[in-house]
Amino acid sequence: MEAVLITVIVCLLVLLIAIVRRYRLLLSELRSFTRQVEKRIDDEYNRPVRVNGFHSDIAELAVKLNEHTDAKRKLSIEYKRSREQLNNIVSGISHDFRTPLTASLGYLQMIEKSGLLEGKNEEYLSIAINKNEYLKELSDEFFELSKLENGQEEVAVENLNLSNMLSDALMEQYGWMQERGITPVLSISDGIVIEGNTVYVARIIQNLFSNAEKYAVRRMGVTLAETDKGVELSVFNDTDDETDIDADRVFDPFYKPASRKKGGSGLGLYVVKCLCEKLGARVTADIDIEGRFSIAIIFPLNR
Repeated sequence: MEAVLITVIVCLLVLLIAIVRRYRLLLSELRSFTRQVEKRIDDEYNRPVRVNGFHSDIAELAVKLNEHTDAKRKLSIEYKRSREQLNNIVSGISHDFRTPLTASLGYLQMIEKSGLLEGKNEEYLSIAINKNEYLKELSDEFFELSKLENGQEEVAVENLNLSNMLSDALMEQYGWMQERGITPVLSISDGIVIEGNTVYVARIIQNLFSNAEKYAVRRMGVTLAETDKGVELSVFNDTDDETDIDADRVFDPFYKPASRKKGGSGLGLYVVKCLCEKLGARVTADIDIEGRFSIAIIFPLNR
């Protein structure tokens, strides 16, 4: 009887050891499976998920997962190719559109300066010029966006004196501010230097000021300072009672408040967001209870 009991105990121990070994092997395979799945998320990783010693159902799961990720990768590649083709088409159309449009606008402006038109004809000419200017702005934005979204090359950066760039750009704004009685509120620290691309940063500043020009009623302000988060640039302005701005949507392409009377492409702030992303900067928008609209950009500190 004791011999039988010992035999049973030995068999149970052998079985337990086999189960433990099987469990450890299964756990090791699950960890390997998890690591491979995580790698498959990356579109650049092409190796299939492999399993050894798994139950047939788990092996079938790996097969289905490989098929799914392969299909997803093909769709992603096709989407990128289609988007590049669309951007190239938009870029080509915008480029071909800009030349005759610029010439047309030039001729209209020459007629305006001649002073030969009066009354309704002068009014119609003014409307035609405004519409042409809007189309030119739209084509310029489309052309720039197609270049931004197609550009795969690394952005060339250098040390930029943001304080000086901002001050120079502000000098160009005094014309419309004085004409409309806008009071500028400025707080620009001297000697603020960032790492950035001159063309990109200049375009960001230009678009921020252009946006403020469309909205401002009595006040417009600019602040620039170095904080513990980075270099913060903020452009703000008041708005009229009819302007209803959704701060969560201002960086969406073609977003324009329905009540805004002055036209625009609705792409200016979207371009700002795209450029900030390329420069590693963070941009946010806010509107307070008094209707003051502000855009803040935090550039990384220049190390």
